[in-house]
Amino acid sequence: MHTLRKIIYAFTLAALAAFATATHALTAPPTFPPRYFQTQQTHYVRFTVNFNSCVPVAGACSFKIGALPYNAFVVRGYQQIIANFNSGTTDTVSLGVTAGNANELVAAQSVHTGAGAVTPLTLAATGSGTQATGAGATQTGTNGGFDIWVKYAQTGSAPTTGQAVIVLEYFAPNDGACGPVPNGTIAAAC
Repeated sequence: MHTLRKIIYAFTLAALAAFATATHALTAPPTFPPRYFQTQQTHYVRFTVNFNSCVPVAGACSFKIGALPYNAFVVRGYQQIIANFNSGTTDTVSLGVTAGNANELVAAQSVHTGAGAVTPLTLAATGSGTQATGAGATQTGTNGGFDIWVKYAQTGSAPTTGQAVIVLEYFAPNDGACGPVPNGTIAAAC
């Protein structure tokens, strides 16, 4: 009986360890794979941007926060400024699928004022639908699909406070005719 208890205990610990490593990113920056749900529902990525999430060089910096699947249909985004960013003049946040041009999904939005309010984000002209996440584009995602990059830009003195929560909503390619695209390949828009 004592041996059986040890086996059950060891199996439970192994299962918990496997679950923990499967649900959390173990890399810095996080490299979460694109999320696919098999049901027809709105998917989303939610993350927090802090004044010190990256270190601006010449007033700007970018960091990765997640990934979108290939042919993700981006529909809308929201931000809630928890604490106003307080650089000398302006603070903006934009989203994209590359570090160098992190404005393909969401155009630059101010995070300098408006604490407490939830406001809709303005999708960039190339960011709505599948324009930035498929239609023959080369995947940029570490784990397939397209990594999502935040670009923070400021002018004046460096901020000492600031926090915003961003939510980006999308429909996954899961309708039968449109499905997951293997990492490293390209596909038509669907």
